[in-house]
Amino acid sequence: MTCTQTAFTGATGARPITAWSRRLVRELEARAPDAGAVERNRLYPVLEGAKVALGLGTPALETLKHLIGFTRPDDWKEGRTPLAWPSNYTLAELAGVTESAIKARLRQLRGLGLVAAHDSAHGRRTGRRDASGAITSAYGLDLSPLRIRFAELAALAEAQTAQSRLFKEGRLAIARTRRLVGQVLAQAADLRLTGAHWLALQEAIDDIAEQAAAARHVRDSNAYQAALDRLPILERQTGETIDAYMFYEETNAEGSKSAPVIHVQTNPFPNNVTGVRESSPEPQRSDRSAPVLSASPSGSVFKAKPADLLAMFPSAAMYVTTSRVGWPDLHAAAARLRHDLGIRTDTWVDAVERLGRDGAAIAMFITAERQARGDIRVTTGAYFAGMLAKARVDQLDLPRSLWGFRGSGGVQ
Repeated sequence: MTCTQTAFTGATGARPITAWSRRLVRELEARAPDAGAVERNRLYPVLEGAKVALGLGTPALETLKHLIGFTRPDDWKEGRTPLAWPSNYTLAELAGVTESAIKARLRQLRGLGLVAAHDSAHGRRTGRRDASGAITSAYGLDLSPLRIRFAELAALAEAQTAQSRLFKEGRLAIARTRRLVGQVLAQAADLRLTGAHWLALQEAIDDIAEQAAAARHVRDSNAYQAALDRLPILERQTGETIDAYMFYEETNAEGSKSAPVIHVQTNPFPNNVTGVRESSPEPQRSDRSAPVLSASPSGSVFKAKPADLLAMFPSAAMYVTTSRVGWPDLHAAAARLRHDLGIRTDTWVDAVERLGRDGAAIAMFITAERQARGDIRVTTGAYFAGMLAKARVDQLDLPRSLWGFRGSGGVQ
């Protein structure tokens, strides 16, 4: 004999009994003895924080908060049962919706195991309190599941807060790296550099952003963190690409460093990198007697040829071995100094953008010389970043600093 399961269609008007409702009752009954007192006002932020993890809609949460508001703080003490008995009409008036909408919200709350029905024989909600305010008799909506599940709900809220913080900090980190890549590509375009290695940087940050967006859409913290873990790798790749293709250095057969030059890839040969470098024109030497610097707050004007600057900054001079020094040599030396001093790539790119190539190079030379003299009490990166911070508020006076170094004879 076979049995078929059919829906209960009796005309009693009672709420149908389902396997889910029975399982929920059993679970709550098993956990009830361990439930302690709960501070009523703590329920509001916990439910707000756990709503996404629970799948609790905002309308249903609003009604749940109204139900909590119908209880008293003492109802949530150990040994008591928090019951609320407002009619659907009252709840609908509070929410400004129809009674049908309230019924739908209550169905969601019961389905999520956040409230339980404590029905009377006639199905109406009613209750009484004694002189002390304790409930003596009540039928309506039992909010005990909130007290019984409070630790679980609090854990969900905490996890949701941590995830929201991860997403927020991740968006900022991705935006910062995207800005770095954008600055590098803008400078490469300004120098008319070409090659797949530049496009690879843009493709990498786009791929990271897409991976993070997909993880955020499904609220997968592990996948989102995996995307963020790729950012430091991309930043290192960006720095290596700058050093290899924007500023590079030739080596002789013994591996010793020769004069670095700016590699301008205007018409690259398709065969190999060697062909490109061999075909690159010699950097144009400039005999201009003054670096191109931002306006001096003190009105100072400093004029000096590249060779004069190397005499003032012995630490930088070690990075230039050519006898006929031009500004491109100083720019390349500053880029190599940046790497050896441990200054972040994005800070260097920002300096080039804000101070110009001459100004950024001179700021790097000053930082290197200060470090060699033992004048820097913090890290070289922090010192260089401090100079850049002054430049943002128009307080950096490079010409005046140069006069100070010239007056000291270059060394002390």
